[in-house]
Amino acid sequence: MKTLVIVRHSKSSWKDTNLSDYDRPLNKRGKKDAELMSFELTKKNMLIDFLLSSSSKRTILTSEYFLDKISIHEHEFFDGLYHAPSDLIYNSILKLKNEFKKVMIVGHNPGLTNIINLLTDLSLDNFPTSGIVIIEFNISFWNEVKPRLGKVKWMKFPKDFKL
Repeated sequence: MKTLVIVRHSKSSWKDTNLSDYDRPLNKRGKKDAELMSFELTKKNMLIDFLLSSSSKRTILTSEYFLDKISIHEHEFFDGLYHAPSDLIYNSILKLKNEFKKVMIVGHNPGLTNIINLLTDLSLDNFPTSGIVIIEFNISFWNEVKPRLGKVKWMKFPKDFKL
């Protein structure tokens, strides 16, 4: 059994127009939502073997909330995941070390929406910021991941926890 936890980065700030898209930090809402969602994921008592994140400022900052709260054995900030299309994300999944049972990917849209739709029977129009989807695969090796093979076990967005 392999488990994939997909997280979209939290809301980023457009306040400083001199910053490149890559360098934009989280805004106030993004920080609040990252705190909330990382806390909600702790309730799942998950031990993550590997966190793979885009190397943009907002994905690193989002990842840090999870790294602070959840037991994550290894992590990597990967330039290639910055606005990566779903085929690159898919190929990254296929190349994961088989010793990793549970992997978290933190990235961007539209790649994340598309990879969720590819790997599951979902048909999301938009995977919102700070959203989390947990997908399980009844496989032994990551290179066995195929389209529609994943089963969604948990899907939550910040709005699910707000009154």
